[in-house]
Amino acid sequence: MKPSSLRHALLAGLAAALLSGAAAAAEPQGRLLFVSNRGGNAQIHVMNADGSDEHALTATPQENTEPAWSPDGRRIAFTSYRDGNAEIYVMEADGSHQQRLTHEAQADSAPGWTPDGRIVFRSMRQRWANFYAMNADGGGLQVLSATPQDKGPPTLSPDGAWIAYVGHDDRGGADIFILPSRGGTEARNLTGSLSKQAKSFPAWSPDSRRLLYLESQGLALNVKVIDADGSHAGSITDNVYTNAYPAWSPDGQRIAFVSSREGTRTEMARGEIYVMNADGSAAANLTRHPDEDNYPAWSADGRSIFFVSLRDGKAQIYSVAAQGGAATRLTRSEGFDLMIRPQAPPPAQATSMTTRSKP
Repeated sequence: MKPSSLRHALLAGLAAALLSGAAAAAEPQGRLLFVSNRGGNAQIHVMNADGSDEHALTATPQENTEPAWSPDGRRIAFTSYRDGNAEIYVMEADGSHQQRLTHEAQADSAPGWTPDGRIVFRSMRQRWANFYAMNADGGGLQVLSATPQDKGPPTLSPDGAWIAYVGHDDRGGADIFILPSRGGTEARNLTGSLSKQAKSFPAWSPDSRRLLYLESQGLALNVKVIDADGSHAGSITDNVYTNAYPAWSPDGQRIAFVSSREGTRTEMARGEIYVMNADGSAAANLTRHPDEDNYPAWSADGRSIFFVSLRDGKAQIYSVAAQGGAATRLTRSEGFDLMIRPQAPPPAQATSMTTRSKP
């Protein structure tokens, strides 16, 4: 082979290797938990972020749902109905050693982990929904709230210091509250003085300083934002369409969400996956499909967004690059696959809210 031909061959090989490496780097990394009813009732499944190595972690005649990764990714807390009532269980990440942690006549559900390995959950044991915390072995039970108010599921801040939730009043109102995850202090209503419109779906920023939430007005649903101390309330979206399920990117610079803004008024229930800057600018439609796409969740590296789509007749899990491109189907089941829970990266070493000014 001539030197020039050899040089061209080497350059071509190097270029191919670089392109191959770039393509591999663009693939979503990590593992995903999700819930599927493909076997007849809800069970917890796991797969790699590219859809490979998918398998069930639970397989009981009763439902298992609401999976939550432990901070180190080695264990999974979840809600199970296998004992005739919703209870909190924990298992190893491979599905082994499934252990019941709560034993109550009333429902315990919606578990989440604090960075130091405690489990926060919602319980109906006081007639009203209230929050509790316990060690990962079920010991050290602590009452975090005891108020006669219906409450939505607890949403833990990434630093573990706060619980955000939707609090309902007896007149049909709903506002965003926060409560210290260690208890001992009354919850604070962050949005009660802003408007009388119903609020929902609180979502913490990665640095635990801000909250996104939804506000309804007639048929419209818009994304709002507020600091955790109640200041700097504002609008991220402001239109007559449905804008829902906002999710911060891991670096806090962008927000994925669902919107019906490109549909007609009669198509407002059909959503597309969008991404925008954290201030609401530069919104871009990532999916552009006539069937419903919903429930976005970011990959740990922030390069991809997972979502649930009805484009194949049943709810299946897809991914799409955060910068745009063709969507990739990850699950192919005869059931409905949803409740995506990507394994998160190690908690950021951010300043805890407990060391800053209290909200």
